[in-house]
Amino acid sequence: MSTVKLVEYEDAGTEVKAVYDDIRRTRQTDFINNFWKALANHPALLERV
Repeated sequence: MSTVKLVEYEDAGTEVKAVYDDIRRTRQTDFINNFWKALANHPALLERV
């Protein structure tokens, strides 16, 4: 059972969407794994990582 909310693209704010878009572009895939979705609870941390 997950204790961390995973932030889906549709539910993300503009900062998180920008990072998700960068991940998709860099990795050339539409898939965002759960590691990034968990970090998205803290947008500044997500951007740093």
